[in-house]
Amino acid sequence: MNKYKRLISNSIIFALGNLTVKAAQFFILPILTKYLLESQYGITDNVVTTISDLFMPILTLGLAEALFRFAVDKKYSPSEIITNSFTIVFFGIIVFAIGDVIFYFIAGATNSGYGEKYLLLLIPLFAFKSFKNLLGEFTRGIGKTVNYALSSIIEAGVMLLVAYLLIVYAKLGIYGYIIALIAAPIAGIVFLTVTVNPWKFIKARDFNKTTLKEMLRYSVPNVSNSISWWIVQTSGRYLMVYLSVLAVAGFGQHEELYEQAWSVAGLVTAASKLPSLINVVSSIFLQAWSLSSAQESESSDREQFYSTVFKYYSPVIFMATAAVILILPYISKFLLKEGFYRAWTYSPILIMGAVSGCFSAFFGAFFGAYYKSKYSMYTTFIGAGVNLLTCCVFMPIVAKYSGMDNVVYVSIIAFWLSYTVIFLTRVLFARKLVKISADWIKFAIQYLLLMGLAAIYTVDVKYKIVAAVSVLLIIFIVNIKEMVFVLKKFIDILRRKLQKTDNSGAPKAEIASIDTDKCNIIEENIDSTENEVNDEQN
Repeated sequence: MNKYKRLISNSIIFALGNLTVKAAQFFILPILTKYLLESQYGITDNVVTTISDLFMPILTLGLAEALFRFAVDKKYSPSEIITNSFTIVFFGIIVFAIGDVIFYFIAGATNSGYGEKYLLLLIPLFAFKSFKNLLGEFTRGIGKTVNYALSSIIEAGVMLLVAYLLIVYAKLGIYGYIIALIAAPIAGIVFLTVTVNPWKFIKARDFNKTTLKEMLRYSVPNVSNSISWWIVQTSGRYLMVYLSVLAVAGFGQHEELYEQAWSVAGLVTAASKLPSLINVVSSIFLQAWSLSSAQESESSDREQFYSTVFKYYSPVIFMATAAVILILPYISKFLLKEGFYRAWTYSPILIMGAVSGCFSAFFGAFFGAYYKSKYSMYTTFIGAGVNLLTCCVFMPIVAKYSGMDNVVYVSIIAFWLSYTVIFLTRVLFARKLVKISADWIKFAIQYLLLMGLAAIYTVDVKYKIVAAVSVLLIIFIVNIKEMVFVLKKFIDILRRKLQKTDNSGAPKAEIASIDTDKCNIIEENIDSTENEVNDEQN
C-alpha cells in the first residue's frame, strides 16, 4: 500500500469531520458573542476549556492518547487496552464529581458568584466528554476512520442545533451553552455505539495490570504535557485577570475591576477562536499524519517519507495563514458581534501562535510514533515556563503603568512566544529520532514575512490589505511547485474515489474485473507517484 496515497486518503476522510466541527464552532461564536456579555463569555468558556484541557487529562491519566497509540499497534489486545482505559476513566469521573460538588457548596457558602448555579452541570459534561474521547480514539486507532469522522460531524451538528434552540429561543444563556456541550458527546457516543459498538470489547476479565502499566508509562508523561498545554493556551487569561487587578488595586473585594478584567479576558477568548481557521487546515492533515507517522515508524525509508511530507505541508500552512490574515477584518464582522468586534486586532498574533502550534504538532507526532511521549512533556514544559515567566513579569507592570486593557497584548505575545519555543525545541528533540531534510532558510523567511504581516494587522495600518496580498503572492510564487503537486495529488485521489463509487452498481463479476484492472492502473500510478516524489525530494 502506498504511504502517500494512504496519508492523502485519510486526510480527505478527516477533512469531512474537521470541517464540520470547525464550521459549527464558527456559527456558534456569533450566537455566543451576541447573547452573552463579555464577562459571562470570558468566565464560562474558560471554565469549560479548563475542564477539557486540564482536569480531564489529569483525572483520566491521559489514557485516551495511549488508547489510540496502542490500538494502532496490533500486538495489543483491543479488549485489554479499552477495558483498562475505561476502568481508570470511570474512577476519574467519580473523583471529579466529588470535587465539583464540594466546590459547589463552597461557592454557595462564600457567595463568590463564580458560576455556582451551573457548576453541577459540569459533572455530566466531564463524564460524557471523557467517554466520547475514549470511544473516538479507540475507533480511530482500530482503523475505523470513516466512523470517527462521522461521529465528529454528528457531534458538531447536535451541539450547534441545541445551542441555537436553547440560547436564541429558550433564552437560557450560559445554561443553554453548557447543555449543548453535554448533548454533543452523547450524540457521538450513540452513533459509535450503533456503528462500531466498542462496548463489546469491554470485559472485566480482560483487565490486565501488565498492559495497564505499559499504557501508563506512555500516558502519564502526557498528563504533564496537558498541564503545560493548558498553561500555554488558557492560563494567560486567568493571570491577566488576577495579576491586573492585584497590580492596580491590591488584595480585596474589587468587583468592578474583576468585571472589567473578565470582560477583557472574554474579548481575548473570542479572538482566540479565529486562529482555528488555521487549525481547520492543519487538523485535517494532522489526524491522518499521527496515524501515518506511527504506521511508518519502522519502515526503511521513513525519513525520506517524513521529509517529503513536511516539504509539502509547510507551504500549505503558510498559504492558509496569509489568506486568513487577509480576510480577518471581514470575517470578524460575522463572527464577533456587538462589543466583541474590537477584539479582531488581537487575532493576528494569536494566528501566528497557531502556526507555530501546527508545526509543533507535526514534529510532536514523532514522539507518539516512537513511544517517546516524555519528549512532548519536556517541550511543552519549557513552553509553559516561557508563558508563565512572560505573563508574571510583564502583566503587573503593563497593568499598573499602561492600563488593564493593554495587558491583553502581553497575553497574546506570551501565547505566540511559548508556541514558537515549543516548535523549536520539538525540532531539536525530533532529531534524536528521525532526520528531517528541510530548507530552513526558506522556511524562516516565509515565517518572518507572516510575522511582519501580523504586526501590520495588529496596529491596523491603513493599507494592510496591499501588504497581505503581496505576502500571499510571494509565498505562492516561492512554493508554486509544491502547491501544484499537492493539488494534483489531492484531485487524483478524489477522482479515483469518485470512479470507485460510480462503479459500485456494476454486476458482481464485472466489479471483480473492473477492480483487477483498477489495481493494475493504481499500482502503475503508485510507482509513478513514488518516482515523482523521489525526484522532488532530490
